[in-house]
Amino acid sequence: MLSRSVLTLVFIVSVVFMSVPLKAAEPFAAEKSTSEAAVRQAIEKSLPYVEEKGLFWIEKKKCVSCHRVSFMTWSFSAAARRGFDVDSAKVNEWIDWSIEQGIPKPEGDKPAASKNLDGLTQQLLARTEYPNDKTRGDAWSQYVDLITSGQRDDGLWMPAGQLPGQKRKIAETTDVSAAWHSLALTRELAAESDSTRQGVLKSAIDAAAKKFSARKDAASTEWYVARLLLALETRDESATAAATRELLEIQKPVGSWGWLKADPGDALATGMALYALVKSTGATPPRDKAVQHAIRFLVETQRDDGSWAVKGTKEKKKENVEETAVYWGTAWATIALLETLPVVK
Repeated sequence: MLSRSVLTLVFIVSVVFMSVPLKAAEPFAAEKSTSEAAVRQAIEKSLPYVEEKGLFWIEKKKCVSCHRVSFMTWSFSAAARRGFDVDSAKVNEWIDWSIEQGIPKPEGDKPAASKNLDGLTQQLLARTEYPNDKTRGDAWSQYVDLITSGQRDDGLWMPAGQLPGQKRKIAETTDVSAAWHSLALTRELAAESDSTRQGVLKSAIDAAAKKFSARKDAASTEWYVARLLLALETRDESATAAATRELLEIQKPVGSWGWLKADPGDALATGMALYALVKSTGATPPRDKAVQHAIRFLVETQRDDGSWAVKGTKEKKKENVEETAVYWGTAWATIALLETLPVVK
């Protein structure tokens, strides 16, 4: 039987925790895991939002953009593979539209897509979830050629679109962009059979690594996520362990990550981090606990319209919930939650 002093202590602790709002400060209990049904319900709720706001950029903006259409095609393709009721014909139309926009007719000596290499890389990353369509092989090869030819002499790439205006130093944005490009090119290298193209890809990856690998610290969670995914792709067990540990170290008690490490947690950074952790191999109790906490954070903070509130990632919009950041965060949250579910064979 517990002593009176122990019971008193338990009572005090219980009162303290009951007085703190769950979403604001209470650390998630390790033993509480979110059911698969709840995860599926959150995804079903988010997909209409992802579609509506993504189609706006196809139909009204006529633009693939850095953080829009490729994330819609990624979300829906991943959902289809996990048993959700998805119109595959419609998704394929979106993918083909993206490809057509990604490699339009040349304007002078350079295609217009050379101005948005980050968008091309995101499509290459997304296509691991796309339906297997061999007719798109030439387009993906052109994407790779555009990315490698767009690499600067210093081994890095110029960040595209709104990325240079983000609320972190441009040097970090450039390193993060290079890490994503390197991740995509590493995947392409693994599937490339032509020795000449293999050499081009390897040279591009090595040149970039010499620059961004020197970064020892970063302000944004995205850097730690991209580094972990790249370590996984190269099957570097030591780098994977180090990157996993550092990503876990910046998780907040409520289970989230902030887009900047110092920011309050949001769905954008949490979605990225959860995706990377689920992808990681060699599960450990700390990692499993972090995954469960992140899942619960996302499920419990989703808004009624299926989206998640995310403040702007650009310096000028960082104080307010901003539509582009909301979309980006909602897509990443959806993709990450989908990654926790089994693929239906």
